[in-house]
Amino acid sequence: MFAENGCIHINVEGKSLLLPSWYGAWIPAGVSHFIWSDSPEVSISTIYFEPEVGENGMFSHASVFPMSNLLKEMMLYTRKWYKSESNRPEDTFLMAIRDLLPDQMSKSAHVCLPSTNHIQLLQILKALQDHLHENWSLVTVANKFTVSPRTLTRMFSKNLNLSFSRYCKIAKAIRALELIEKGADNVSQIASMVGYGSVSTFSNNFLEICGRRPNYFINIKKA
Repeated sequence: MFAENGCIHINVEGKSLLLPSWYGAWIPAGVSHFIWSDSPEVSISTIYFEPEVGENGMFSHASVFPMSNLLKEMMLYTRKWYKSESNRPEDTFLMAIRDLLPDQMSKSAHVCLPSTNHIQLLQILKALQDHLHENWSLVTVANKFTVSPRTLTRMFSKNLNLSFSRYCKIAKAIRALELIEKGADNVSQIASMVGYGSVSTFSNNFLEICGRRPNYFINIKKA
């Protein structure tokens, strides 16, 4: 799957993934998932491979990854085949795309958040999402929900396999991507809107999660 325009949310394998503009996603065969977006303009290209392609290695797990210029152009080129009268005249081209995917997927971006059925933790996560701009600390959240910091730490580790700080870092990067998609183009303002007092810290954390700095996505949006 390739998102040319719009941020695409993908719920799959117990995780919520964000597919930013000009990124790609791989969804294994037979895996239940659903896709949604609140972007005003959405453009998605998809290619389907035979199920056996995804049986081994990195193809067996969902992932989001930055697209090389070559892979972007190849994906866009496949649009010419829409309504083609021939059944499969493009097999060689598709196999070339498939052969490029492992290298691209090895650069998988961590723009995904795990979900949970833990009732109290769900309430905590919603509160965090609603107050990302306030940059709540672990102690602040623990006090608000009358649990000890140690208990809260264990809840994140056991149910999400993430630390509290890691969850917040990913959530802030995802929110920043959504703001950029909606037209925000000032890095300092975006940093403040997701709870960062330091633009450099925001930019470095964003790079770690998304594989690119914020200006990369801002410039794509303006193009």
